[in-house]
Amino acid sequence: MEFATVHSILTVILFVGFVAFVIWAYSKKRKKDFDEAANLVFDDEPKSKEQETKRESDHE
Repeated sequence: MEFATVHSILTVILFVGFVAFVIWAYSKKRKKDFDEAANLVFDDEPKSKEQETKRESDHE
């Protein structure tokens, strides 16, 4: 095999892998997981004053 043929085959394989990855990332099955990951930043915020007072009483 020539170098150009190997290079072409590798390019096609990488392109197919990229397309498969994009389809996987944007599939509806993954939406819930990605939404949860996007909201992880806000998990450390207290949800209400009641929970905040409960946390303070637990630390005492």
